Amino acid sequence: MSRSVLALDRVVVLLLGLVLVVGGVAAVGWQTGLLADAWPDAPDEVQVDTTTLTDAPAFAWLAGAVGAALVILGTWWLLAHLPRRSVGPLRLPAGEQPGRLVVEPGPAVTTAADVLSEDPTIRSARGAVVTDRGMQVVRLRATVNPDVDLHAAVGACDRVLADLARVLPADQLRSRVELSVLRRGGPESRVR
Repeated sequence: MSRSVLALDRVVVLLLGLVLVVGGVAAVGWQTGLLADAWPDAPDEVQVDTTTLTDAPAFAWLAGAVGAALVILGTWWLLAHLPRRSVGPLRLPAGEQPGRLVVEPGPAVTTAADVLSEDPTIRSARGAVVTDRGMQVVRLRATVNPDVDLHAAVGACDRVLADLARVLPADQLRSRVELSVLRRGGPESRVR
């Protein structure tokens, strides 16, 4: 969730809370008779004739427009509250020139996964940068054949992560490698 969505949430919840509190106090005061003490002209009962509004020719269009606006607003609200696991640009250490240096980690991790998949011990690999438990994590998922030497596969992963640490700010990222072993070896599908 972005800061603007959080700020909007707080304002809307505050206003909605105030409306509910004032409405609740007024409803209780009206039923107990305390509202008449604070507001002597308060009516004892309210009669509303809704037919004057619902029989108007523009009512159907107005109700449809309000309904569509509420659907759009509700959809946006729900989408704005979906958890985002992707990571934005990472800040690089300051250099001699003034300014702010940032790097997008996604392309570097994708390239690292491509390099890892070229290793003979690895059948396929994918990479992503995600936020996991408040930490930014480089996640590499590699698949190996069942007859491969796992120590060699782990060594290939270590080499790729070491190269990646030279490209991305390693102090801002953690890494996780997930190795999946196929149940049975199949024909190689990639072209060498």
